[in-house]
Amino acid sequence: MSLYHVTITGRDRRHLTELGPRHRILIVGYREDPRRGILVDAYLAPGKMQLLRKHGYTVTRLEEVGSRARQRQEEGRTAAARRLKRGRYGDVTWAGGYLTADEIERAMVLGVEQFPGYVERIPLPNRTWEKRRCHALRIGKGRGRRRPGICFIGGVHGREWGSADILIYFAVRLLRAYRDRIGIRVGRRHYTAAQIREIVEKKDVILVPQVNPDGRHFSMQQQPMWRKNRRPPPRGRSARSIGVDLNRNFPLMWHYERYFAPGTVASSRHPGDFETYVGPRAASEPETRNVIWLLDRYPQIRYFIDLHSYGETILYSWGGDQNQSVNPSMCFANRAFDGLRGRIHDDHYREYIAGADEKTAIRLGRQMSRAIALVRGRKYKVQQSVGLYPVAGSSDDYAYSRHLEDSSKSKVVAFTIEWGRSRCSTPFHPPYPEMRKVMREVAAGLLEFCVQARA
Repeated sequence: MSLYHVTITGRDRRHLTELGPRHRILIVGYREDPRRGILVDAYLAPGKMQLLRKHGYTVTRLEEVGSRARQRQEEGRTAAARRLKRGRYGDVTWAGGYLTADEIERAMVLGVEQFPGYVERIPLPNRTWEKRRCHALRIGKGRGRRRPGICFIGGVHGREWGSADILIYFAVRLLRAYRDRIGIRVGRRHYTAAQIREIVEKKDVILVPQVNPDGRHFSMQQQPMWRKNRRPPPRGRSARSIGVDLNRNFPLMWHYERYFAPGTVASSRHPGDFETYVGPRAASEPETRNVIWLLDRYPQIRYFIDLHSYGETILYSWGGDQNQSVNPSMCFANRAFDGLRGRIHDDHYREYIAGADEKTAIRLGRQMSRAIALVRGRKYKVQQSVGLYPVAGSSDDYAYSRHLEDSSKSKVVAFTIEWGRSRCSTPFHPPYPEMRKVMREVAAGLLEFCVQARA
């Protein structure tokens, strides 16, 4: 079946908010255009184009996705074979194409072998449905719970191939610079040897490059647009019901029907939903539980970034409704507001965030954005996560919510970075020369974040 990358415009914002919950459109993001208003970035089957036009939307076709995505797969297979032949298996710095799921794991093994004494490979407790063992890396010389922890994760969605490569690339650049006692120059931004030493010796940087290796492998080898994990279908259902959207499976407002106003959340209870099936219960998935375990295992983690594609944005909490810092009782934990959340731009509900936390998030987001822009001029917009419609069960909001539900847990300031340009061929997994540029700019943003993060 053909699939098209498109932009959609509508009568007004309210009209556009119906695209996800009502019309079940795969929306990636949106942007403001001074002449055309709000442009929604989306993916459609041909029949949906006609349906939306009948409902008053304007649909502009950008690219047929299937053939280009299959081309990316073939490029990836060729590059992987070349790396294996030339002894570069798992080497992301060689510029030889996206690493496979197995190579991501190999790259972490190489990191421990090449940089002993300040790299730890951490086995995560839950194997995936296809029996893969995932690992995290902790970069840090020395130990101690007073060291601020910074957690980066990637590869939650299978088709977003570049997130894992970004984190491996970032780790290698950081580790080589520390070993060689030199700084790092990325574009017009230079990080001194002293700044690199401070990151490694006084902070803990914890990375999970691929949360969802099953989904990555299936996307790279079989179905390029595959987003979910590979949970087997419920008994009696076909292969169309494989998988769960891990970024709807975290235990925060997972029962979205209770928390939100009807018809506002673009999540699904149907296993056959290709995009946003939330799973049979909160934290049902081993990959989700691995991230939760990591946050529990390392209470020094104070910062969290989940890498996704695409849209060139840096998003901070909350994703469930617009923020307010006046009324602490108006929050996700107060059942008196159940059924009122999620109607964006109304006055009935706004999600509480401490003003100081929001200021911290905006400051760090802007610092990352400036560092990214110094590489090749791309401007990543810093904004609150909530967009045209609310999101429930996401990793970043869960990470930030933990201290509010349980005061014994650490406060974690959380972000999602949506890397990559929308006007790019196959933007979930762009041609590798473009991806190399993205890797450099996002690595600059992550280095800046590590420099600026404080206990």
